[in-house]
Amino acid sequence: MKKITFLMIGLATMLSQTVTTQAQVTPPQGVEPAMYVFNGHDTYVDRDKSFEVQIVMDGDQVYIQGLSEYYTAGWVQGTLADDVLTIPAAYMGTFNFWGDEYALDFDGATFAYDATANTFSAPDGYTTSVEGEVLDEFVNVTLTGAVAQAATPAQPTITEFTQDNYGYYIKMDIPVQDVDGNDLYASLLSYQMYYMKDGQVHEYVLTQDNYIFQEVESLTEVPYTYTDSYDVDEGGKQVYLYGDDIDQWTAFGVKSIYRGGDEVNESPIFWYQLVETGCADINAAQVTNTRYVDLQGRSVSGDARGLLIKVERLADGTVRTTKVVR
Repeated sequence: MKKITFLMIGLATMLSQTVTTQAQVTPPQGVEPAMYVFNGHDTYVDRDKSFEVQIVMDGDQVYIQGLSEYYTAGWVQGTLADDVLTIPAAYMGTFNFWGDEYALDFDGATFAYDATANTFSAPDGYTTSVEGEVLDEFVNVTLTGAVAQAATPAQPTITEFTQDNYGYYIKMDIPVQDVDGNDLYASLLSYQMYYMKDGQVHEYVLTQDNYIFQEVESLTEVPYTYTDSYDVDEGGKQVYLYGDDIDQWTAFGVKSIYRGGDEVNESPIFWYQLVETGCADINAAQVTNTRYVDLQGRSVSGDARGLLIKVERLADGTVRTTKVVR
């Protein structure tokens, strides 16, 4: 398989000339998607993967959302006949990665459908590509229908509240488990942030004025799986904060919310006390540690393929992040 070798700078301009002429798959309105669990093997990193996808079945037409790890909003459409689902090559959509846009294509696949087990299976798997270069690459893929039970999510924690070259940010640990340690479905989990000022609790709202790559006007409750590939990492692993009065905040909080089994359950708010948020001027410093993470925030090797974030820790304790594509 070919590796992605294009440079990110200037790619958005090139893609804008091709994206506008392609039709994006959308499911029919009024049909509720069903949640399925993806299990498959990523042949490039030689690792099993598991995540959630959404499926809409409308007669013999089947729509699947989330087959790409890099653009979970993208849909594909196939025809089901004699328990075989055939999905042709199709344009999945344009996703934003740190301000640049990338057109993503699904390269086609065939799934065997088992109505009794409620599964779709594709031993040969499938690939997705950007400008003809492979991005996702899976084999031994099975999509299994899932039923979510009601559960109370475990309390999240804030592990860091600090400042770097770009501004203030927090790092959070939001468990995808309930209070008893059982796994939850990430697509049904969300989190909400708060700050305390002058003894009053305020909701922290993500607005388009500050989060310029956000597609909706405002977000108060943030889906666990949400990322704008710029200021907000999936799972709240790192979120940049905006506000003229951050230095007046005395605490910052977060709670988890889970919607399963026709119930909405919340964790207690975890509060991170802010003794002092002001920082001295940040100057250039020697790099003491370098690591790479993927879009899901997982550590990967420096030669891993795909869209990565290079994280450098400087001698003065600050962190510098840059985007990398291979």
